[in-house]
Amino acid sequence: MPLKLSILVFALILTLAYQFDTWGQEPTESVPKVEEHSQTVADARALGRAFRTSAERVLPSVVTIIAHPKRENPVGSILDAVRRPDRDPSDSLGSGVIVSADGYILTNHHVIEDAEEIIVEMNNGRRFQAVNSMSDPTFDLGVVKVEADSPFPFAELGLSEELYVGDWVLAIGSPFGLEASVSAGIISSKRGHERLSELVSGQFLQTDAVINPGNSGGPLIDLNGRVIGINTAITSRTGGYQGIGFAIPIERASWIKDELLQFGRVRTGFAGVRTAELTYDDMVALKLPDQTGCLVKVVTPGYPAALSGLQPNDVITQFNGRSIRYFSDFAEAVQRSQVGEPLGLTIVRQGNPVELKITLIERPFK
Repeated sequence: MPLKLSILVFALILTLAYQFDTWGQEPTESVPKVEEHSQTVADARALGRAFRTSAERVLPSVVTIIAHPKRENPVGSILDAVRRPDRDPSDSLGSGVIVSADGYILTNHHVIEDAEEIIVEMNNGRRFQAVNSMSDPTFDLGVVKVEADSPFPFAELGLSEELYVGDWVLAIGSPFGLEASVSAGIISSKRGHERLSELVSGQFLQTDAVINPGNSGGPLIDLNGRVIGINTAITSRTGGYQGIGFAIPIERASWIKDELLQFGRVRTGFAGVRTAELTYDDMVALKLPDQTGCLVKVVTPGYPAALSGLQPNDVITQFNGRSIRYFSDFAEAVQRSQVGEPLGLTIVRQGNPVELKITLIERPFK
């Protein structure tokens, strides 16, 4: 037999022998090892325990709010009023969270708007009639007060500023009248300045945790069971959940509560300047090292920004000791800063850092 033919026959025999030996076997790489599968299950159970523990910590402080209106309200709130067959058809149903032992509750303005009577229903079935309520439509935040002989269970407040995009969160409330309902998701975005309605705009937490009508005013919590936001709105073409929800950061909600309780209204700082996001083209044109900061577009004569020496094309990088990464950071910081006191302002002008002082005034209009 010629040498080449002998080699071919030998190779064919080896191939057939290998195929016969491995016949019916699955490739080893497609079969997960027992140890790997066990670890995957353990990780999933650990996450489930974290969800359960976090929810259990805050659920006693989550309430359903039933608002009896003075008149029938037209549909069109940020999250439309939800109806249940066993309640008056004109009642507005939402959620809230108790944030102090003496019975102060955070919720949304549109939940309690125009209410003649507000009933607060706790997770254990106890009901209380609100003794006082106040709210601000431009921030869509409301505060409700209830009283009892013993302290109320209340939720611990966290810091939304410590969250990162991708962190797990839980949304709790009464969607469609289903009390104490919990859904999980992540923080989808933190940087946006959103306009949720003709009146309501600002910096919000964006999440894909399921938020449906009735969740309004309920807490958004972290995995430590701390409230980091107040659920307020969804973006939807159908009126139901489509993966984009918004919550008021708890720092902003707490500030609004304090303003309402102390002054009966929300005082906001005003600088008299219009700023914009710093784009890549702006960074190149102004010869900046990165896109950190917000760009000054228009300075109104006679107002604090102009009096401080701020000019168009300045880039604001710090305000009152706080780093400014996006234009929404500056707008939020100005709103919540003290008026009538000189505050530090760090800018970049023509490539050079400049320190200024600005004294804010109370916003003359809303």
